[in-house]
Amino acid sequence: KDSIELKKEIFEINKTLEDVINNESLKLKQGKIEFSKLENPININADKLHFVNVVANMIDNAIKYSQDEPFVEISLNEAEKDVLLSIKDQGIGIDKENQKKLFDKFYRVSTGNVHNVKGFGLGLFYVKNICNAHGWLLQVQAEPNVGSEFIITIPKFLEA
Repeated sequence: KDSIELKKEIFEINKTLEDVINNESLKLKQGKIEFSKLENPININADKLHFVNVVANMIDNAIKYSQDEPFVEISLNEAEKDVLLSIKDQGIGIDKENQKKLFDKFYRVSTGNVHNVKGFGLGLFYVKNICNAHGWLLQVQAEPNVGSEFIITIPKFLEA
């Protein structure tokens, strides 16, 4: 089925992210997830379940593709009408050629001789589809051996 049915609700983004991060942190054997939240509470209008799944998926990737001890930085920045959610790692990174195919269904970045990264190549395909369904902008900035940063631009819910 190609269409995603969203069940949108209004919720506070800082609190929801804290919950997801706490949950994901429990899975970490080593390493750290750091969260820089917004000073003021900000609401968004989104499908909360899909939002939580998107963030969990991206944290999971950041951890999976990290070398040594994972260090994941999650931050929220406020723009005039939007909130920018950044998920940044210091992992293996992604070269320009692979970045073009990153969100394709079943596509997985080759990790060379590293065979410990499990997955079906559906995670970022899902992330992209959920972002598209919400009308969010999804960007990636990555460099091999430096890390990756995914930025999602989400409109704030402004009271009428």
